[in-house]
Amino acid sequence: MKKEKEKARNERKEEEEEEEEEEEEERAARRRRRCSENDTIMIEKMDQISSLPEIILHDILSRLPKQDAIKTSVLSKTWREIFCTFPILSICDRESISRSSKRKKDRQIKTFLDYGKQRLLRFSEQGLAIKEFKLKLSLTCYDLQLIYPDVDQWLKLASECDVQTLKLCLPTLKEDDPCLCYILHPGVIEARSLNKLVLKGRIRFDKEFLNPSVKFSSLRVLSLSYVLFDDEGAIEHVISHCPLIEHITLKWCYVYNPQGARDKQISLMKSVSMHGLQKLKGVDIQGVQNVYIDAPNIEKIYYDADSDEPCKMNFDSCRNLRALTLMNVKNEFSFTFTATWFLHLSSKFPFLESLELVDCSVFENIKISSSQLKALVLCDCSTMEKLEIDTPNLLSFRYYYAGDDLPSISFLSCSSQLEVNVRLNMIHPRLYQLKKFVKQFKNPQKFSSLSLSIHPCIPSDESFYDDEYYYWEDPYSLPPTLSVPSIKHLVIRSIREVKSKYSLLVNRLFYSLCQKLFH
Repeated sequence: MKKEKEKARNERKEEEEEEEEEEEEERAARRRRRCSENDTIMIEKMDQISSLPEIILHDILSRLPKQDAIKTSVLSKTWREIFCTFPILSICDRESISRSSKRKKDRQIKTFLDYGKQRLLRFSEQGLAIKEFKLKLSLTCYDLQLIYPDVDQWLKLASECDVQTLKLCLPTLKEDDPCLCYILHPGVIEARSLNKLVLKGRIRFDKEFLNPSVKFSSLRVLSLSYVLFDDEGAIEHVISHCPLIEHITLKWCYVYNPQGARDKQISLMKSVSMHGLQKLKGVDIQGVQNVYIDAPNIEKIYYDADSDEPCKMNFDSCRNLRALTLMNVKNEFSFTFTATWFLHLSSKFPFLESLELVDCSVFENIKISSSQLKALVLCDCSTMEKLEIDTPNLLSFRYYYAGDDLPSISFLSCSSQLEVNVRLNMIHPRLYQLKKFVKQFKNPQKFSSLSLSIHPCIPSDESFYDDEYYYWEDPYSLPPTLSVPSIKHLVIRSIREVKSKYSLLVNRLFYSLCQKLFH
């Protein structure tokens, strides 16, 4: 009985505190309104910009940061009207809903929903077009479930207002709650005017998207990240009904399998096929095992395998390809990228100008041959021991590596305008390898610039150090190196605690160049 009375007292106390807080907020709001009204009168007398045409004022708002654009709504009645009819509409719950008691949070959610509905209804009732509508929600999945009908209504209103760009961002999908996703129906977003669609997070594509009548006749940009499909064929069906599509992004998309065990109901999309897309210019695909692309005019491909499962990628028919980025491709899991594949880049892709390999454990020995290649980037390709570059028109070569043993790099042919940029993260005892590494560039006259940036990496495990550790303890015990090719830029970065000793070691390594290099 005593505990119940105490609980009741605590509840009354909380209610009284909330009521006092609400009253204080209301008083503060009244003060702000009075100040705003006074300021508005003064501003309206001085304001000359408000007389400009609406299209110019909207253009001014489009160039302002979001928070500054919102502030213009209190400048005058004209600016308030301009802001309310601004065709780039962004709604985010974080700006209106804070972490607080359930009662207060429920009120904030209701206010937020009323605000969003009124903003969109105004466009609809006045027959105004919406150029871009962005809706970002970060509520818990249970709160989100309650407002999904409102999201449906907002998206429908935006579609009716001939929206051109639609962005819907929800919290990231989790494998244990596929039933808590927002179910997207084609009728909600099927607007003839839509040319850009960006969907991210807890969004589930309904099977209605397999209906042949579903078409996005004006869509040029499609970006899907962490979304869920009821059927793996849905995405291919959607893509095939976008005749004007130019850019496609698929990042970590999932497929729902209701027959699987609870922790196996969601799995990464395993394959995607794109063909017959005459307008397609670029794709960004991440987390898909098997990819087939047949697009004659595609110019840019970004592919991140990042999977321990075998990957297969076929885009040999994309002969107009100009830029290719491969990430996390492992030799033991790849059926596509063989040594022969790199050797015949010119014949496969005669217009390829940029190639990036990031964290790719492809082969120990690689020869890259291309007559048109202008930019080459290799980053953390840990298994590579020997690299031969036969690229007569190469203008930029960037090599980033964090490891122990430096590879052998040789230029069989290159441009006289070539800029070489090397960044190494090394443990200090391995620095003695730098002499051998730099001497590989034995024809510096071929390069317009050779930059070397060294960043020390000190492991916590002392067993990591080998017999050369005494060079680090006593830099003067390291014999002076032989002279090496001239380097235009040498940037040394070191942590403060070891800076002096590190500098001595590097000076010893590059003694013949010190006067030219350190500046």
